[in-house]
Amino acid sequence: MPDQPIGVGVAGLGKWAEVIGPGIQAAEGIEIAACYTRTPEKREDFARRYACEAVESYEDLLAHPGVDVVAILSSTTAHAAQAFAAIEAGKHLFMEKPISPAIGEGIEIVRRCEEAGLIMQMGYETRCMAGIRHIKRLLDEGRIGRAVSLEVNWSHDLGLRLTPRDWNYHEANCPGGPIMQLGIHHVFNALNLLGPIERVKAIGARRLISAEVPDLTGAIFEHESGAVTYLGCYYFCPRRFHLNLLATEASAMLRIRLSQGELGEYFKTLFNADASTDLDIYWKGKEEPERVDLPQGNVIVEELKEFVEWVRRGTPSEAGAQSGVETLAIVLAAVESMKSGRAVEMKDYLAANRA
Repeated sequence: MPDQPIGVGVAGLGKWAEVIGPGIQAAEGIEIAACYTRTPEKREDFARRYACEAVESYEDLLAHPGVDVVAILSSTTAHAAQAFAAIEAGKHLFMEKPISPAIGEGIEIVRRCEEAGLIMQMGYETRCMAGIRHIKRLLDEGRIGRAVSLEVNWSHDLGLRLTPRDWNYHEANCPGGPIMQLGIHHVFNALNLLGPIERVKAIGARRLISAEVPDLTGAIFEHESGAVTYLGCYYFCPRRFHLNLLATEASAMLRIRLSQGELGEYFKTLFNADASTDLDIYWKGKEEPERVDLPQGNVIVEELKEFVEWVRRGTPSEAGAQSGVETLAIVLAAVESMKSGRAVEMKDYLAANRA
Protein backbone atom coordinates (compact mmCIF):
# COMPACT_ATOMS: atom_id res chain seq x y z
CA MET A 1 0.00 0.00 0.00
CA PRO A 2 2.78 2.58 0.69
CA ASP A 3 3.79 2.69 -3.01
CA GLN A 4 0.32 2.82 -4.52
CA PRO A 5 -2.92 4.72 -3.94
CA ILE A 6 -5.27 3.54 -1.22
CA GLY A 7 -8.11 1.69 -2.92
CA VAL A 8 -11.64 2.64 -1.90
CA GLY A 9 -14.74 0.51 -2.27
CA VAL A 10 -17.77 2.81 -2.36
CA ALA A 11 -20.94 1.33 -0.84
CA GLY A 12 -24.07 3.34 -1.62
CA LEU A 13 -24.25 5.44 -4.79
CA GLY A 14 -26.80 8.10 -3.93
CA LYS A 15 -26.35 11.88 -3.91
CA TRP A 16 -23.45 11.77 -1.47
CA ALA A 17 -21.41 9.47 -3.69
CA GLU A 18 -21.45 12.31 -6.23
CA VAL A 19 -19.78 14.48 -3.60
CA ILE A 20 -17.24 11.96 -2.30
CA GLY A 21 -16.40 10.63 -5.78
CA PRO A 22 -14.97 13.90 -7.14
CA GLY A 23 -13.24 14.46 -3.79
CA ILE A 24 -11.40 11.14 -4.09
CA GLN A 25 -10.44 11.99 -7.67
CA ALA A 26 -8.99 15.33 -6.54
CA ALA A 27 -7.13 14.00 -3.48
CA GLU A 28 -3.66 12.47 -3.75
CA GLY A 29 -2.85 8.94 -2.65
CA ILE A 30 -6.37 7.56 -2.90
CA GLU A 31 -8.57 6.19 -5.69
CA ILE A 32 -11.89 4.42 -6.21
CA ALA A 33 -11.28 0.73 -6.90
CA ALA A 34 -14.84 -0.62 -6.88
CA CYS A 35 -18.43 0.40 -6.24
CA TYR A 36 -21.67 -1.27 -5.21
CA THR A 37 -25.34 -0.42 -5.02
CA ARG A 38 -28.32 -2.69 -5.57
CA THR A 39 -29.36 -1.08 -8.87
CA PRO A 40 -27.20 -2.48 -11.73
CA GLU A 41 -27.66 0.55 -14.00
CA LYS A 42 -26.62 2.96 -11.28
CA ARG A 43 -23.45 1.08 -10.36
CA GLU A 44 -22.44 0.61 -14.01
CA ASP A 45 -22.89 4.33 -14.64
CA PHE A 46 -20.84 5.23 -11.55
CA ALA A 47 -18.11 2.77 -12.54
CA ARG A 48 -17.90 4.26 -16.02
CA ARG A 49 -17.63 7.84 -14.77
CA TYR A 50 -15.13 7.11 -11.99
CA ALA A 51 -13.06 4.46 -13.79
CA CYS A 52 -13.64 1.72 -11.23
CA GLU A 53 -15.18 -1.77 -11.21
CA ALA A 54 -18.88 -2.28 -10.54
CA VAL A 55 -19.48 -5.37 -8.40
CA GLU A 56 -22.69 -7.33 -7.97
CA SER A 57 -22.82 -7.59 -4.18
CA TYR A 58 -21.45 -6.00 -1.03
CA GLU A 59 -19.60 -9.24 -0.36
CA ASP A 60 -17.88 -8.86 -3.74
CA LEU A 61 -16.90 -5.31 -2.78
CA LEU A 62 -15.22 -6.56 0.40
CA ALA A 63 -13.46 -9.35 -1.49
CA HIS A 64 -12.19 -7.07 -4.26
CA PRO A 65 -8.36 -7.23 -4.30
CA GLY A 66 -8.02 -3.49 -4.86
CA VAL A 67 -10.17 -2.41 -1.91
CA ASP A 68 -8.28 -1.33 1.23
CA VAL A 69 -10.98 0.98 2.59
CA VAL A 70 -14.78 0.94 2.46
CA ALA A 71 -16.59 4.26 2.18
CA ILE A 72 -20.04 3.63 3.65
CA LEU A 73 -22.37 6.13 2.00
CA SER A 74 -25.52 4.02 2.12
CA SER A 75 -28.76 4.58 4.02
CA THR A 76 -28.12 5.06 7.73
CA THR A 77 -30.04 1.93 8.72
CA ALA A 78 -27.57 -0.14 6.66
CA HIS A 79 -24.46 1.35 8.29
CA ALA A 80 -24.09 -1.14 11.14
CA ALA A 81 -24.41 -4.33 9.08
CA GLN A 82 -22.06 -2.99 6.40
CA ALA A 83 -19.55 -1.77 8.99
CA PHE A 84 -19.55 -5.11 10.85
CA ALA A 85 -18.91 -7.00 7.60
CA ALA A 86 -16.14 -4.60 6.54
CA ILE A 87 -14.43 -4.89 9.93
CA GLU A 88 -14.65 -8.68 9.73
CA ALA A 89 -12.96 -8.43 6.32
CA GLY A 90 -10.17 -6.27 7.78
CA LYS A 91 -11.07 -3.07 5.93
CA HIS A 92 -10.59 0.47 7.21
CA LEU A 93 -13.73 2.63 7.14
CA PHE A 94 -14.67 6.07 5.93
CA MET A 95 -18.14 6.48 7.45
CA GLU A 96 -20.70 9.04 6.42
CA LYS A 97 -22.59 10.53 9.35
CA PRO A 98 -24.39 9.54 11.41
CA ILE A 99 -22.49 6.41 12.37
CA SER A 100 -25.94 4.83 12.88
CA PRO A 101 -29.40 6.10 13.83
CA ALA A 102 -29.18 3.87 16.95
CA ILE A 103 -26.69 4.55 19.75
CA GLY A 104 -26.23 0.87 20.63
CA GLU A 105 -25.20 0.07 17.06
CA GLY A 106 -22.81 3.02 17.01
CA ILE A 107 -21.12 1.89 20.21
CA GLU A 108 -20.75 -1.65 18.85
CA ILE A 109 -19.26 -0.43 15.55
CA VAL A 110 -16.60 1.51 17.45
CA ARG A 111 -15.88 -1.40 19.80
CA ARG A 112 -15.34 -3.86 16.96
CA CYS A 113 -13.29 -1.39 14.94
CA GLU A 114 -10.96 -0.64 17.85
CA GLU A 115 -10.61 -4.31 18.79
CA ALA A 116 -9.61 -5.11 15.20
CA GLY A 117 -7.04 -2.29 15.16
CA LEU A 118 -8.73 -0.65 12.18
CA ILE A 119 -9.18 3.01 11.30
CA MET A 120 -12.56 4.66 11.01
CA GLN A 121 -12.92 8.32 10.11
CA MET A 122 -16.27 10.09 10.24
CA GLY A 123 -17.37 12.41 7.45
CA TYR A 124 -17.60 15.65 9.44
CA GLU A 125 -16.31 17.87 6.68
CA THR A 126 -17.32 21.29 8.05
CA ARG A 127 -14.51 21.01 10.62
CA CYS A 128 -12.11 21.36 7.65
CA MET A 129 -13.38 24.82 6.73
CA ALA A 130 -10.51 27.30 6.93
CA GLY A 131 -12.62 29.73 8.95
CA ILE A 132 -13.50 27.18 11.63
CA ARG A 133 -9.89 26.05 11.84
CA HIS A 134 -8.82 29.69 12.22
CA ILE A 135 -11.23 30.13 15.14
CA LYS A 136 -9.90 26.93 16.72
CA ARG A 137 -6.32 28.24 16.48
CA LEU A 138 -7.31 31.55 18.10
CA LEU A 139 -8.83 29.60 20.99
CA ASP A 140 -5.92 27.18 21.37
CA GLU A 141 -3.41 30.05 21.37
CA GLY A 142 -5.41 31.93 24.00
CA ARG A 143 -5.70 35.02 21.81
CA ILE A 144 -9.42 35.57 22.24
CA GLY A 145 -9.65 34.75 25.93
CA ARG A 146 -12.13 32.36 27.49
CA ALA A 147 -14.90 31.04 25.24
CA VAL A 148 -18.31 31.65 26.79
CA SER A 149 -20.86 30.88 24.10
CA LEU A 150 -21.24 29.37 20.64
CA GLU A 151 -24.18 30.23 18.36
CA VAL A 152 -24.55 27.93 15.35
CA ASN A 153 -27.10 27.31 12.63
CA TRP A 154 -27.29 25.21 9.49
CA SER A 155 -30.63 25.33 7.74
CA HIS A 156 -32.05 24.99 4.24
CA ASP A 157 -35.31 24.68 2.35
CA LEU A 158 -34.70 21.19 0.97
CA GLY A 159 -37.07 19.70 3.54
CA LEU A 160 -39.91 21.15 1.50
CA ARG A 161 -38.95 18.72 -1.30
CA LEU A 162 -38.76 15.56 0.82
CA THR A 163 -40.56 12.44 -0.41
CA PRO A 164 -40.73 8.92 1.06
CA ARG A 165 -37.83 7.97 -1.24
CA ASP A 166 -35.46 10.28 0.68
CA TRP A 167 -33.51 8.83 3.62
CA ASN A 168 -34.19 11.85 5.84
CA TYR A 169 -37.96 11.68 5.30
CA HIS A 170 -38.19 8.79 7.78
CA GLU A 171 -37.77 9.03 11.55
CA ALA A 172 -36.12 5.59 11.67
CA ASN A 173 -33.35 6.77 9.32
CA CYS A 174 -32.99 10.34 10.54
CA PRO A 175 -34.36 10.84 14.06
CA GLY A 176 -34.69 14.55 14.72
CA GLY A 177 -34.66 15.48 11.03
CA PRO A 178 -32.46 18.56 10.46
CA ILE A 179 -30.63 18.30 13.78
CA MET A 180 -29.43 14.83 12.73
CA GLN A 181 -28.70 15.61 9.08
CA LEU A 182 -27.22 19.10 9.52
CA GLY A 183 -26.86 19.85 13.21
CA ILE A 184 -24.63 16.86 13.94
CA HIS A 185 -21.81 18.70 12.12
CA HIS A 186 -22.18 21.65 14.49
CA VAL A 187 -22.31 19.24 17.43
CA PHE A 188 -18.84 18.09 16.37
CA ASN A 189 -17.73 21.72 16.06
CA ALA A 190 -19.13 22.54 19.50
CA LEU A 191 -17.25 19.63 21.08
CA ASN A 192 -14.08 20.55 19.22
CA LEU A 193 -14.21 24.21 20.23
CA LEU A 194 -15.76 24.13 23.71
CA GLY A 195 -15.16 20.61 24.99
CA PRO A 196 -17.46 17.93 26.47
CA ILE A 197 -21.20 18.53 26.78
CA GLU A 198 -22.88 17.56 30.05
CA ARG A 199 -26.51 18.58 29.54
CA VAL A 200 -28.89 18.91 26.55
CA LYS A 201 -32.27 20.65 26.25
CA ALA A 202 -34.08 20.74 22.91
CA ILE A 203 -37.34 21.46 21.12
CA GLY A 204 -38.66 20.13 17.83
CA ALA A 205 -41.79 20.65 15.76
CA ARG A 206 -43.24 19.96 12.33
CA ARG A 207 -44.62 23.16 10.86
CA LEU A 208 -44.50 23.05 7.06
CA ILE A 209 -43.42 19.64 5.74
CA SER A 210 -45.26 16.33 5.43
CA ALA A 211 -42.35 14.05 6.34
CA GLU A 212 -42.15 11.97 9.53
CA VAL A 213 -39.39 14.17 10.97
CA PRO A 214 -39.58 17.66 12.47
CA ASP A 215 -38.69 20.64 10.29
CA LEU A 216 -37.84 22.99 13.18
CA THR A 217 -35.26 22.00 15.80
CA GLY A 218 -33.36 23.95 18.41
CA ALA A 219 -31.05 22.87 21.22
CA ILE A 220 -29.02 24.26 24.10
CA PHE A 221 -25.87 22.39 25.11
CA GLU A 222 -24.26 23.06 28.48
CA HIS A 223 -20.53 22.28 28.38
CA GLU A 224 -18.47 21.03 31.30
CA SER A 225 -16.41 24.23 30.97
CA GLY A 226 -19.48 26.34 31.75
CA ALA A 227 -19.82 27.52 28.15
CA VAL A 228 -23.14 27.21 26.32
CA THR A 229 -23.93 26.32 22.69
CA TYR A 230 -27.14 27.40 20.95
CA LEU A 231 -27.98 25.28 17.88
CA GLY A 232 -30.74 25.86 15.36
CA CYS A 233 -31.54 23.69 12.31
CA TYR A 234 -34.57 24.11 10.03
CA TYR A 235 -35.90 22.46 6.88
CA PHE A 236 -38.03 25.29 5.44
CA CYS A 237 -36.02 28.52 5.13
CA PRO A 238 -33.42 30.00 2.75
CA ARG A 239 -30.07 28.23 3.10
CA ARG A 240 -27.96 29.44 5.98
CA PHE A 241 -24.74 28.40 7.74
CA HIS A 242 -23.18 30.40 10.53
CA LEU A 243 -20.92 29.84 13.52
CA ASN A 244 -20.41 32.63 16.05
CA LEU A 245 -18.02 32.18 18.97
CA LEU A 246 -18.22 34.69 21.82
CA ALA A 247 -15.20 34.93 24.11
CA THR A 248 -13.92 37.37 26.72
CA GLU A 249 -11.41 39.17 24.46
CA ALA A 250 -13.09 38.86 21.07
CA SER A 251 -16.04 37.43 19.18
CA ALA A 252 -15.61 35.50 15.93
CA MET A 253 -18.50 35.65 13.45
CA LEU A 254 -18.42 33.19 10.54
CA ARG A 255 -20.98 33.09 7.74
CA ILE A 256 -21.03 31.12 4.48
CA ARG A 257 -22.73 32.77 1.51
CA LEU A 258 -24.54 29.64 0.35
CA SER A 259 -26.06 29.43 -3.12
CA GLN A 260 -29.85 29.60 -3.09
CA GLY A 261 -30.00 28.09 -6.60
CA GLU A 262 -29.87 24.54 -7.92
CA LEU A 263 -28.65 21.74 -5.65
CA GLY A 264 -25.37 21.41 -7.55
CA GLU A 265 -24.58 25.09 -7.01
CA TYR A 266 -25.51 24.80 -3.34
CA PHE A 267 -23.10 21.89 -2.89
CA LYS A 268 -20.40 23.79 -4.79
CA THR A 269 -20.55 26.79 -2.45
CA LEU A 270 -20.74 24.48 0.56
CA PHE A 271 -17.75 22.28 -0.22
CA ASN A 272 -15.69 25.16 -1.57
CA ALA A 273 -16.88 27.17 1.40
CA ASP A 274 -13.58 28.98 1.99
CA ALA A 275 -14.23 31.07 -1.13
CA SER A 276 -17.69 32.02 0.18
CA THR A 277 -16.88 32.52 3.87
CA ASP A 278 -16.97 35.82 5.71
CA LEU A 279 -15.07 35.64 9.00
CA ASP A 280 -15.01 38.78 11.13
CA ILE A 281 -13.23 39.09 14.48
CA TYR A 282 -14.62 41.73 16.84
CA TRP A 283 -11.79 42.57 19.24
CA LYS A 284 -12.40 44.13 22.64
CA GLY A 285 -11.74 47.87 22.52
CA LYS A 286 -11.84 48.15 18.72
CA GLU A 287 -14.71 49.78 16.85
CA GLU A 288 -14.36 47.92 13.54
CA PRO A 289 -14.08 44.15 13.03
CA GLU A 290 -11.08 42.46 11.46
CA ARG A 291 -12.01 40.64 8.24
CA VAL A 292 -9.85 37.49 8.04
CA ASP A 293 -8.28 36.57 4.68
CA LEU A 294 -8.72 32.79 4.52
CA PRO A 295 -6.79 30.22 2.46
CA GLN A 296 -8.84 28.47 -0.22
CA GLY A 297 -9.59 24.76 -0.15
CA ASN A 298 -12.22 22.07 -0.63
CA VAL A 299 -13.46 20.52 2.61
CA ILE A 300 -14.07 17.07 1.08
CA VAL A 301 -10.55 16.93 -0.34
CA GLU A 302 -9.13 18.15 2.98
CA GLU A 303 -10.84 15.43 5.02
CA LEU A 304 -9.74 12.77 2.52
CA LYS A 305 -6.14 14.00 2.67
CA GLU A 306 -6.34 13.64 6.44
CA PHE A 307 -7.71 10.11 6.05
CA VAL A 308 -4.82 9.16 3.75
CA GLU A 309 -2.33 10.48 6.32
CA TRP A 310 -3.95 8.35 9.02
CA VAL A 311 -3.92 5.16 6.94
CA ARG A 312 -0.39 5.69 5.61
CA ARG A 313 1.44 7.31 8.52
CA GLY A 314 -0.73 6.67 11.55
CA THR A 315 -1.57 10.34 12.13
CA PRO A 316 -5.02 10.16 13.79
CA SER A 317 -7.90 12.32 12.65
CA GLU A 318 -9.82 14.45 15.12
CA ALA A 319 -12.92 12.85 13.56
CA GLY A 320 -12.10 9.29 14.59
CA ALA A 321 -14.48 6.50 15.53
CA GLN A 322 -15.26 7.81 19.02
CA SER A 323 -16.44 11.13 17.58
CA GLY A 324 -19.13 9.21 15.72
CA VAL A 325 -20.61 7.94 18.99
CA GLU A 326 -20.12 11.20 20.91
CA THR A 327 -21.95 13.31 18.35
CA LEU A 328 -24.70 10.73 17.80
CA ALA A 329 -25.33 10.46 21.54
CA ILE A 330 -25.78 14.22 21.87
CA VAL A 331 -28.18 14.41 18.92
CA LEU A 332 -30.23 11.47 20.19
CA ALA A 333 -30.28 13.01 23.67
CA ALA A 334 -31.66 16.16 22.02
CA VAL A 335 -34.36 14.07 20.32
CA GLU A 336 -35.22 12.50 23.68
CA SER A 337 -35.45 15.99 25.19
CA MET A 338 -37.79 17.11 22.38
CA LYS A 339 -40.14 14.25 23.22
CA SER A 340 -39.98 14.48 27.02
CA GLY A 341 -39.78 18.26 27.39
CA ARG A 342 -36.97 17.81 29.92
CA ALA A 343 -33.21 18.34 29.89
CA VAL A 344 -31.10 15.21 29.43
CA GLU A 345 -27.94 14.60 31.45
CA MET A 346 -25.35 13.10 29.11
CA LYS A 347 -23.74 10.93 31.80
CA ASP A 348 -27.12 9.33 32.51
CA TYR A 349 -27.95 8.94 28.83
CA LEU A 350 -24.63 7.25 28.04
CA ALA A 351 -24.80 5.02 31.12
CA ALA A 352 -28.27 3.82 30.15
CA ASN A 353 -27.27 3.12 26.56
CA ARG A 354 -23.93 1.45 27.29
CA ALA A 355 -25.59 -1.05 29.60
